[in-house]
This record gives sequence, C-alpha cells and structure tokens, in this order.
Amino acid sequence: MDREWGSKPGSGGAASAQNEAVDRRERLRRLALETIDLAKDPYFMRNHLGSYECKLCLTLHNNEGNYLAHTQGKRHQTNLAKRAACEAKDAPALPQPNKRKVNIRKTVDRNYVDWFGAEKWNSIYLINLRNLIF
Repeated sequence: MDREWGSKPGSGGAASAQNEAVDRRERLRRLALETIDLAKDPYFMRNHLGSYECKLCLTLHNNEGNYLAHTQGKRHQTNLAKRAACEAKDAPALPQPNKRKVNIRKTVDRNYVDWFGAEKWNSIYLINLRNLIF
C-alpha cells in the first residue's frame, strides 16, 4: 500500500506535523501581511544581510513574521509609548482661546465713602484755592 494511514485515495497523503506547522505559519504570515502593510511601517528596515530590523527598538529579526510578532510585543509597545510621550512633551502647546475681556469700572461707587481720601482731597483742593485767591 502506497497510501499513508488515514488518507483518502488521491489526496496526496496525510501531512506530517512539521508540514502542517509550516503551512499554518505561512497562512498566518500572509494574513498578517494583508492587514499590516510593512511598506508604511516607519520602523521596519531590511539590512544588507537580508534580515529585518526594528529601528525603534534596535532589534534584529530573521523574517517578516518574526518582526510582525515583535510589533505586537511588550518591548515594542512600551517603546512606542515612550516615543509618543516624548513627542507630546516636545510639541508646542496650543494657544488658549481668547477669553472675553472684562472692562474695569473707573467710576467711584456712590455708596462707598473713603473718608481719608476725601479729607486729603479736600485739603489739597483748599490749599490750591487759597493759592489762587491770595
């Protein structure tokens, strides 16, 4: 019998665990590449050795799937948060919206009596009057 145990005729035989793992990884990699475009990722870089680098974390990765797994990891996420906080701190603060200016009254309240000011004013006024008359 040429067939593997458990396979149907014409199916090509049962896949081994290793082949299933390779197919699963390839399928997941294709799915991830559809959702995440590496061309738009600012931290993704391919170096001269053919491996991939994360410019944010300065880590090396053997393949794109490994890099994609790294982008979901704790180290990359904390570095993203640090960079965002640093950029927010360095960004200029937006000007506050103009508040309506309150006009200050320059008239004296009639109900307020400033005895000392009134006496002082009266004495200065009287002195000036005396100087004018005499």
